[in-house]
Amino acid sequence: MMQPTAGSSPAGRGVFEGELRAAAAELRRLKAEHGSPTGKEIAARATRGGRRLSESGISGTLKGRDLPGLDYYMTIVRVLLTYETGQIATRQHKDLAAWRERWQRLQALKEQAKIDRKAPDPFGLGSHPMAPSGGLAEQVVLAALRRGEYLQLLPTASATGGMWAVAFSPDGSLIATGHGAKTAQLWDTVTQQKAGDPLLGHTDVVCTVAFSPNGRLLATGSQDETVRLWDTASRTLVAAPLKGHGDSVTTVLFSADGRHLITVGRTIRLWDLAEVTQPRKAGKPWASSLTAQPALSSTGLLATGHPNGVAHLWDPMEQKKLGESLRGHAEEVSAVAFSPDGQLLATSSHDIQLWSVHSREMIHEPLNCEKDWVSTMSFSPDGRVLAAVSGHIEGEEVGDHVVRLWDTATWSEIEAPLGGHTGVVDAAAFSPDSRLYATGGYDGLLRFRILPSAPMS
Repeated sequence: MMQPTAGSSPAGRGVFEGELRAAAAELRRLKAEHGSPTGKEIAARATRGGRRLSESGISGTLKGRDLPGLDYYMTIVRVLLTYETGQIATRQHKDLAAWRERWQRLQALKEQAKIDRKAPDPFGLGSHPMAPSGGLAEQVVLAALRRGEYLQLLPTASATGGMWAVAFSPDGSLIATGHGAKTAQLWDTVTQQKAGDPLLGHTDVVCTVAFSPNGRLLATGSQDETVRLWDTASRTLVAAPLKGHGDSVTTVLFSADGRHLITVGRTIRLWDLAEVTQPRKAGKPWASSLTAQPALSSTGLLATGHPNGVAHLWDPMEQKKLGESLRGHAEEVSAVAFSPDGQLLATSSHDIQLWSVHSREMIHEPLNCEKDWVSTMSFSPDGRVLAAVSGHIEGEEVGDHVVRLWDTATWSEIEAPLGGHTGVVDAAAFSPDSRLYATGGYDGLLRFRILPSAPMS
């Protein structure tokens, strides 16, 4: 079979339609090579694999009339790849990566086509080869952002063994990521290139990363049950690995003054960083039965999620639970997040509930996530947006996770859910200026979305 390639032609008017037709022709060739099933037969096989497709949607994709979402597109490919065997191809099939790259390029061209259709062309240059490539292109991007459109850049990283954690440095110049390949990596935010060699030392998945408030330290936590502290300038360890967690370290959090580090394994532990080269355990571990990565507020409170829809608030310096528990979800709490001023707490499960930290009461009806499971969420630093990453999970079948955004002034959802990853996404972070939202998935991709600067309400 001829393998699809990412291609290298520039985006512009008409390019998307041409490549969409070419991709459809390859899908039809794949269909012919594996038994030429009808649309009805493809839909029936997809249903057996846990995904419902319509005959009209299948027809539109095979004829190049439209580009469906990634999961829809890849389901058609998975059905066709092994149709004659009576099975649907697994998500690990060796040919799927090339088809996924094809979809990603088509999606990027589709978004570019939208911009081209809407962008003003005051000089009548269009796609003329002598059109200015710098100033005009920047004006188009800025105009799109001011209209309130979201721009998704092509993936920055791939083949990382999965991306489990992401964090921006306090000044936004660096991004840290944690990987399934037992490494952490620093990236230059502007160039989206690796900033130095990988940080080596962990012996298992690196599943959490955090910068100190001054940006000089990076903490990484791993399934090897240790935390490591790195000097971000020299990329070297500043202390011996922090041990004693009894389980995978899922969260690392610096206090606002940088003098303490909170680490989370089976329980929560506090470290005194007065002498950074010799961190000291502060008190005993506390809190258990954790079902969500804890969050630390700007006022110094810690929020934890637990089974049976329970969330707790703590004074982490005193290791003391504060007040009554927050109870609202029918199932375990999957994520927690504080607003920048620390006055609001969001908790999630299959929906998102919003709580006043002061009164411990819900301030709004739950936000609908279409019964998807929320894996992570956060408020933008300017407080204008709440972002949540969610996906459908049913048994062993995991749907592609998407990003949902809400305007915190009205609690109305902004745009439709944003795709771009295959499978689970556990890593997400806002840049300090609230304009970039980065996501890292088990698919190994690091993606950036540029948020608009125009008011959203």
